[in-house]
Amino acid sequence: MTKRLTFESVNLGDALPSVQRYVDQETFWRYAVGSLDYNPVHSNPDWVKKAQVFGIPSTVGHGAMTMSLMATVICDWAYPVGGWLQSMETKFIQPVLPGDTLTFGGVVTEKHPGRGKGKNFVVLELTGENQKGERIAVGRAEVTLP
Repeated sequence: MTKRLTFESVNLGDALPSVQRYVDQETFWRYAVGSLDYNPVHSNPDWVKKAQVFGIPSTVGHGAMTMSLMATVICDWAYPVGGWLQSMETKFIQPVLPGDTLTFGGVVTEKHPGRGKGKNFVVLELTGENQKGERIAVGRAEVTLP
């Protein structure tokens, strides 16, 4: 039997279960439709071969796509028990390319007891890496826990 996730059950240094996602050009096209962001750097492989916007002849994933995949770590961990993402900031370190397998994770770095139910929160340091072990993004989030 696993223990229920609560503010009291979380310890500094606890690692959240990682999330892994494979992305390809189809992923970029679907995200473009969902976000209404049809920038050719994400959605036009022929154009970007010539333009080489990032110095490479490849489309790249949307930054917001990368951020949403990173947020999946939090959602999978906290939402099932009534946790809530209060804030999240990210920094994109290098482009996500079609064919990348991305792994996202997080670690509890701070605990802040609140004054009353629903006011306890933790701070998470988040990371994202590609299949080569290269960092693609880092982040920080505040998550309220029951």
